[in-house]
Amino acid sequence: ATGHAPMSYDELDAIRAQGIGAIVNLCGEFCDLHEIEDSSGFDVYYLPVVDEHAPDLEAMERALDWMDEAIYLDKKVLVHCRMGHGRTGTFIAAYLLRRGFDFKAAERTMKGRKAVPATYDQRRFLKKYGKQVGPLQTAAPRIDNRPATAVDTVITAYHYLLARFDEVWPAAEECCGRDDHPCCGRPFDLQLIESMHLSQVINRQLKQKKRQEVIDRAFALAGRLKELHQLHPGLAKEQIAAKAKGEDLTCPLLEEGACLVFTDRPPRCRYWGHAADDERLATLQLAIDGLSRQAYRTLTGQEPPAAPLCFSSADTISGKFVELYFRAMLGRTE
Repeated sequence: ATGHAPMSYDELDAIRAQGIGAIVNLCGEFCDLHEIEDSSGFDVYYLPVVDEHAPDLEAMERALDWMDEAIYLDKKVLVHCRMGHGRTGTFIAAYLLRRGFDFKAAERTMKGRKAVPATYDQRRFLKKYGKQVGPLQTAAPRIDNRPATAVDTVITAYHYLLARFDEVWPAAEECCGRDDHPCCGRPFDLQLIESMHLSQVINRQLKQKKRQEVIDRAFALAGRLKELHQLHPGLAKEQIAAKAKGEDLTCPLLEEGACLVFTDRPPRCRYWGHAADDERLATLQLAIDGLSRQAYRTLTGQEPPAAPLCFSSADTISGKFVELYFRAMLGRTE
């Protein structure tokens, strides 16, 4: 999305209501707006550019790298300068050139829009940049850098499943991950659809710096769990956690006593404390198993293995579960 600089908290709220979670701020004249946007919960990249001028090439490349990552992680991004015209249009045109459009194709794509390069300096910069990156020759250029997948419909079904069970089990006043965290020190396993959903939530909702901190903690936890597995072979994660009292096995998503993805935490966390023999838990688990198998078929075109495909919470949070999934698909378990 493109637009003008938000000038009030109401405008920031309106941006958030559109599902936008990331902002590229090009305003060189507002020295604190990017800080306000950041403190309002947006993931912000600040690239100050003087009005009617083009950005520094190396600085712009870093900003484009950041936006590439944000789009790949399925975040909605707003690019803005003060009025949403020349600087915004120049940045968007540069992104199109980077994605394989030639200069004329980029112009056609942006024709009729408010955000377009407005000065000779900006157009000269884009022509120079277009020659540097070159147009895509082997395939039609695309704005979106994310691979298309039909599995989104399965994840949507998983959302509806959780919403239905949330109605059955309304949240208590004290919930694990908000007011208390009795389950957050015990590593656990997730099925494929749960891992895919949690990974998507982390990518979309956490700011870049916070996301990297969480991933680093997850890798550290996975390493310690591997050591404990070697000390206690054959034991499940819950059993290892019971034996390893005194070990810090805290969930990487727990920070200052609260879950960073509280509203989207996995079923194991959101329904913690319910009796293990509750028939509703068995019904929920059966539905999760079915959606996981459906996701596997959608992704691979193959029948899933007989046993449920599970991944540790640490591997899910770090993103390593994707590698483990491909190993399982190829029949490799080591």
